[in-house]
Amino acid sequence: MTAAQKAAQRRLANQAKHYNGRQAEAVQKGPMHVVALWFDASRMVAKNALEDGDPAVANALASHLHDFFQRYTQ
Repeated sequence: MTAAQKAAQRRLANQAKHYNGRQAEAVQKGPMHVVALWFDASRMVAKNALEDGDPAVANALASHLHDFFQRYTQ
C-alpha cells in the first residue's frame, strides 16, 4: 500500500469515527437531524470519490435517493 493510499484510508477511518460520534448528538436533537447528518456524510463520500475520479459512488447515491423518493411519493 502506498503512502497516499494509507493516508486516504486513514482519512476515511477518521471521517467515519467523526460521523459515528456525531450520530448520538443528532439522535438527541431528533430524527431530521439524524437524516441531515447521514445525508451530509453521504454527499461528502460521493464528492471525495468524484475528486478521485470515481463517479460510481455519486451515481450509487443518486440511485438510492431516487429509489427512496419514488418509494415514498407514490
